[in-house]
Amino acid sequence: MNSTDRNRRRWTYVVIYLVMSVAAVGATFHVTLRSELARLSRTGRVVLEQSSDRLIAQLESYREMTDLMARHPQVSALIEGRSSRAVTSEFLLRTALTTGAKELHTLDAQGRVLASSTLEEAPHIIGTDWSNRADVIAARTRRMGIYHSADDLGQRSYYFARSVLNDTGNPQGYVVVKVNMDELEAEWRIDETVVTFFDTSGVSFVSNRLGLALRHDSKLQQTPSASFGYPETLQSFPHHQLSRAGGHDIWNFESGSEMPERALIASQDVPLINMTARAFIDTNPAFSEARLLAALAAAVLSLFGMGFAFFAQSRDRLADQLRVEAEANTQLEARVAKRNAQLQQAQDNLIQASKLTALGQMSAGISHELNQPLSAIQNYTANAEKLIERGREPEARENLTLIAEQTQRMDRIIHNLRGFARKETEPLETVNVADVLAASLGLAEQRAKSENVDIVLHSVPHAWVDAGQIRLQQVIVNLLSNAMDALSDCESKKITVTLSQHRKQVQLVISDTGPGLKDIERAFEPFYTTKDIGASKGLGLGLSISYGIVGSFGGLLSVENLDQGGAAFTITLPAIATHQEASQ
Repeated sequence: MNSTDRNRRRWTYVVIYLVMSVAAVGATFHVTLRSELARLSRTGRVVLEQSSDRLIAQLESYREMTDLMARHPQVSALIEGRSSRAVTSEFLLRTALTTGAKELHTLDAQGRVLASSTLEEAPHIIGTDWSNRADVIAARTRRMGIYHSADDLGQRSYYFARSVLNDTGNPQGYVVVKVNMDELEAEWRIDETVVTFFDTSGVSFVSNRLGLALRHDSKLQQTPSASFGYPETLQSFPHHQLSRAGGHDIWNFESGSEMPERALIASQDVPLINMTARAFIDTNPAFSEARLLAALAAAVLSLFGMGFAFFAQSRDRLADQLRVEAEANTQLEARVAKRNAQLQQAQDNLIQASKLTALGQMSAGISHELNQPLSAIQNYTANAEKLIERGREPEARENLTLIAEQTQRMDRIIHNLRGFARKETEPLETVNVADVLAASLGLAEQRAKSENVDIVLHSVPHAWVDAGQIRLQQVIVNLLSNAMDALSDCESKKITVTLSQHRKQVQLVISDTGPGLKDIERAFEPFYTTKDIGASKGLGLGLSISYGIVGSFGGLLSVENLDQGGAAFTITLPAIATHQEASQ
């Protein structure tokens, strides 16, 4: 590649990298901003819950006092004409001074004021008609009535109203409790987050910023402000523009106001006071964090780009050096090829050695496994000779048939051992383990009688599995033979064979009363044996081969030493429900 093509390709890469970098920086900014705004939104919801709970808790005592006053005998006595206005007004005044309520009033059934805690200061209040006010209308239906208002001086009041019931359960008058919201608000601490409670007319009635109280926002108005007792002229809420960022509403205020320039809005309805709480959370920290991470991403990408450019230049210089050193590299490649050929030869030698090892294992296994069929053939041959001498040809013919069967069995054993050594997969069939066990015990019966070994059998009649019948029989006979070998020097010679089926598993346990295994962890290792090689019948391959055969059936061969002495070998295989189901 010439220098012109190289420069053209390099500038193409630069442009692509710049576009991808700008996209990555922008994505970092937006993802970070969305995450930070979500965190601020969660914080705002917590602040709103705390502020709402605080306001409701402050008003709750006056709500409960309203219920109590509606049931007080003095109030009922005035409404029923059993007490005077002066006495009741004095009682209401003392109650207001004691509880901290601003005013208490008693109304008749038509909603006109009968007595008031402000009788001395404002006697003209007597007879005032409050029947059309929202709190009195709600109290007329036996509900807790609520109402709020503000006078011309900007003092805000909150009202609770409850009906006074007669003996028949009908309203005969009303009790109204007036609360000074300015005094309640004075108890609030100044929070970092601006919180304001708007009513349905779009007026901020309560706020943790005094300057935001009684400010009107026409965009939030749902009902006419005349529904509440507000002055005719209300200041407007600070001007703002609505925008969206990170999936959240953002109010953009003019600089210099009491509000953050960019405020995330969190809202929560407060039905108990019929208002909506809104938190105005400053988003400058979120934008600053997003810009900072975007700047860091840009710096990292810039450093990476510079490093990549340096790498590209270095690679070009290295390419020039490689062209100059082409002849030296050719010689080096020749040496590498020679060394590879030597390594390949060593690998072939290792493969040949592995083949010889496998051949040795197969030969040892054949000599071990064919010992029993050969012994049986010798016995059948001797019996046949004696029967022929005595002229009992039919019985001798039966022995010859048995010899032929043992010859076929030897052929199958050799085939199975060759397949095992080569790790071939033999086809499986549906086998009744009880039948295989009976055949295996028949092969071991003659030796057991000659060595005075008592074999005790506990077996279920049917235990169906997927296995190879000959290979499974080979494993069982091998385990029985090993058990009889272990009992050769024992006084008590007993082998217990138990075939059972538990849930979805078939278990065959062969235990003996011998000395057990000294090194049980190595029981299934190839060439491990407790017998004297050459003087005995074993080569240490029987258990290893048996372990592999059972594993090829999807089962497990395990061993344990018994507490009372001896060893127990357990064959565990997956069970098939019934022979008929397996055939289907």
